[in-house]
Amino acid sequence: MEQNQDLKSFEEHFVELKASVKHSFIVFVLLSVFFFITSEGLLAFMQQDLQVNLHGLTPFEVFNVRLSISAILGIIFSIPVILYSLINFAKPGLTTKEYKILKYSFPVSYLLFVSGSIFAYQVVFKNAVNFFLGYTQAAEVAVVWGLQNTLMLGARISILSGILCQLPLIVAILEKGGLVTVQQLKEYRAYVIVGVLLIAAVATPPDLITQIGITLPIILLYELSVRIVERI
Repeated sequence: MEQNQDLKSFEEHFVELKASVKHSFIVFVLLSVFFFITSEGLLAFMQQDLQVNLHGLTPFEVFNVRLSISAILGIIFSIPVILYSLINFAKPGLTTKEYKILKYSFPVSYLLFVSGSIFAYQVVFKNAVNFFLGYTQAAEVAVVWGLQNTLMLGARISILSGILCQLPLIVAILEKGGLVTVQQLKEYRAYVIVGVLLIAAVATPPDLITQIGITLPIILLYELSVRIVERI
């Protein structure tokens, strides 16, 4: 009898998981379709915002870029729904403390991701584009930048920065969870800096401007996080 109840409980949880995945996928698809429909205007806006004319170097490049942009934005804007579904699904197996940590950490995490991504686009990517545009024009070389390479580079930089901006939240959770102490966070400073530099070097172009633009704010965020955690 107990085995049947356990089996029933497992089946119920599996059905709930399927429903959560289904709902999240539907939201993602609907948002992706919406952003694909509006992506033509978004491409025009980004070229105007970057003040550079981008070129489609292959017959299918514009379609691929619009598809990529719609998928990326679809995922980003469906994250709150996905996280809400995950929290509700995991709630029965969590303690009250664990549930509260997840409940309040996810919105902060999402806010950090969005803020970091916007900062990377507005400050790092746009300034890098302006610098290299001026550098190329000063050499009297024609500017023929591919649409996909340029915009996907901006997307990669923005997403990377959003992910790295999770560092303050990770620091706070680790310290409040008793996994590390403030003193250890200070001692690990050098390892964090090296880790951020390595990630930026792999995921961004091999130029110091972009890498410094990404790593310096993240390192400052880490230092600020340690100071805040130390005082609360």
